[in-house]
Amino acid sequence: MAVFLGTMLLLHLIIAWGSRSLISKGYPDFTIFYSAGKIVGSGLGPQLYDESTQYRIQQEFAAGVTTRQGPLPYNHPPFEALLFVPITWFPYAIAFVLWDILNILVLLALLPLLRPYLPLLRRASPMSLLFGSLAFFPVFIALLQGQDILVLVLLLTLTFVSLKRKRDFAAGCWLGFGLFRLHFVLPFVPILLLQKKYKAILGIAAMALVLAVVSAMVVGWRATVDYPGYVLHVEHIMGQRKTALPIGMPNLRGLVDSLPLRRSSATLRNSILAATSLALILFGASRWKMSEAVIFDLGFSLCVIITIVVGYHAFAYDLSLLLVPVLLVMNFCSERDTGMSQWALVGPILILFLTPLQMFLGLHSARYSLVALVLLVWAWGIAREISRQAPPRKHALKIAETTGT
Repeated sequence: MAVFLGTMLLLHLIIAWGSRSLISKGYPDFTIFYSAGKIVGSGLGPQLYDESTQYRIQQEFAAGVTTRQGPLPYNHPPFEALLFVPITWFPYAIAFVLWDILNILVLLALLPLLRPYLPLLRRASPMSLLFGSLAFFPVFIALLQGQDILVLVLLLTLTFVSLKRKRDFAAGCWLGFGLFRLHFVLPFVPILLLQKKYKAILGIAAMALVLAVVSAMVVGWRATVDYPGYVLHVEHIMGQRKTALPIGMPNLRGLVDSLPLRRSSATLRNSILAATSLALILFGASRWKMSEAVIFDLGFSLCVIITIVVGYHAFAYDLSLLLVPVLLVMNFCSERDTGMSQWALVGPILILFLTPLQMFLGLHSARYSLVALVLLVWAWGIAREISRQAPPRKHALKIAETTGT
């Protein structure tokens, strides 16, 4: 395993070195965060979603990008732009490096947070966890693009820890902080609701209110209210430019779009997506409920995977969220005898770490949506293991009566 991870890490370093000139010119997605920080930091908050303002700012530091005839649009919520204001005090290239350093610190923070709950990590050093994380293709892409998804990985970890400690309101607050990726937070709401985690729902709602107020302070109430419409506008434009096609998304939406169904009406496709997504959410919630008193970690992992699969948007770097399930599942396999079912638990992890395959699907064949099949198989394997490990119903009721849960 060490040789395999070392090979993937070396490949990532080679790719990063070959991409250094493109990074310095402003090709990565970090451009949108840097320009948003510049706009807000210059006191132009109300113009944050003005395309001409975005393009003018981006031309100041990314004029060498020849593939853009307009701005790379910042389509994240207003409150997130505040996070990048201090970084814009530095030139773009230095800011990019600083942001990646902050993201690496985020990865290092996972060890002390998870170590009390994962015996596997008690035997690991911070550097081994860091190198293993950097060998994970989605994490590498997130760093290469200067994306913000690793912040959500940290918030997801804090949510897991809070739920383990029975601090449901705090868990909801941490998850609510992640509303800058709304499509990955919303699927958790019905799951928590079905778990009767009402305090967690309250925490999400409270944080949503706070962030809405902060957004209004940044761009004004009018721009805040108009923000959903702007996102739909950007979605339409990116679709016309074929820069964000569903077929390249490793989720249910991408999977449906890769089938002959894409030639059918949008109403039919959306109906299939909605029904299947709801079924998966209900399935995940029911499995997690079964496993709550016995194998909570697997249930949480299952729900994270389902959240990604049913999310409206997902790209290669978004699969960095799977880093938490990877650690939880690997810890489970190291602690219990999983028998032949271990292949369904560990096999998908190996595929997700296999960079050449990921690159082939994502960069050449434009069929990265097939990764969704890997996630569905992994979800099935975890759900099957939950059923196998869970005690009989009568025994489970006795445990619940004893523990008061």
